[in-house]
Amino acid sequence: MNKAIPVMLLIFIMLSTFTGCGKNTVTGAINVSVGKYIMLESEEPLKPSVVLDENNMFMFTYSMLSSYVPTGSYEVADGKLILNTNDGKYKYVFKIKSNELIFDAKESSEIPSYANVPDGAVFRREIDEI
Repeated sequence: MNKAIPVMLLIFIMLSTFTGCGKNTVTGAINVSVGKYIMLESEEPLKPSVVLDENNMFMFTYSMLSSYVPTGSYEVADGKLILNTNDGKYKYVFKIKSNELIFDAKESSEIPSYANVPDGAVFRREIDEI
């Protein structure tokens, strides 16, 4: 458990860095806003989240128990957000609906069993406060 604390701190620092610009959009058949999307219904202390930045890069945090934090590039195609990891091993797909991303487990790489991100899980965009 002592090793988990530095990993969690690193994740928080990375999330803070990526969430600075949340007003831009990436174009495709459907637009998706850059920013942080959180699975609010999760009961985890660190809720699963997807962070999209303006350079088409992402970070997907699905469990604080994981030492692997998927990062890479994303694209929008056919009304879906497709996350491809830098190492080329994983792909995660979300249906885009307004300010929500809906996880599509059938089209995505398998998520570890200890992470609770079921098919259809809704990630809502965190809205910047003025």
